[in-house]
Amino acid sequence: MEITLREPALPIIRTRRLVIRDIEVKDISPEYVAWLNNPDVNKYLEVRFVEQTRQRVEDYIRAKLNDTISGKHFGVYDNEGKRLVGTVTLPSIKWKHLSADISFVLGHPDASGKGYATEAVHAVTYYCFNCCGFKKLWAGYYDGHTGSAKVLAKNGFREEGRLIKELINYEGKRVDHVLVGLLADDFVPDEKLLGPLPPKISKI
Repeated sequence: MEITLREPALPIIRTRRLVIRDIEVKDISPEYVAWLNNPDVNKYLEVRFVEQTRQRVEDYIRAKLNDTISGKHFGVYDNEGKRLVGTVTLPSIKWKHLSADISFVLGHPDASGKGYATEAVHAVTYYCFNCCGFKKLWAGYYDGHTGSAKVLAKNGFREEGRLIKELINYEGKRVDHVLVGLLADDFVPDEKLLGPLPPKISKI
């Protein structure tokens, strides 16, 4: 694993198979916009309620690039960092509490089933605990979303509670909002995902 810090820009994180960094405007391809609108990809995402256009995505990316303090939006790239296949996001960081929520999506159809989501979440979690000093991460997902449940469980997140029938799923049914969390003290880095530890951390 290698982490290159580039403050105030997001770091570049390299794992065994992935490069995780900020998404630049030039990375917004028609393919990226298409999978954001794909019902098979977005059925458990809030973006499904609004059609995503190139302009809407570009405005969002520019806003994230301009503010890496209150939140962090990472692109996940395979093929030696050339192909954008997903995202990992810290939507709202509470610096005074050293905590944040984390969300993710693996959207590229050719990248599914390879364990990329687990690897990417593991890498960003490592960065949060070891470079940002966070003490707690939490995540939420729709009850019934087995993909998210498995990825988070593999990363050590454990269920902490539920908001009963809070969400309406893609089938129009009310379901629980499952809340899971992970403490820094309980996180165990996995070299099979990240590569040899300790990581190389540099700053430019």
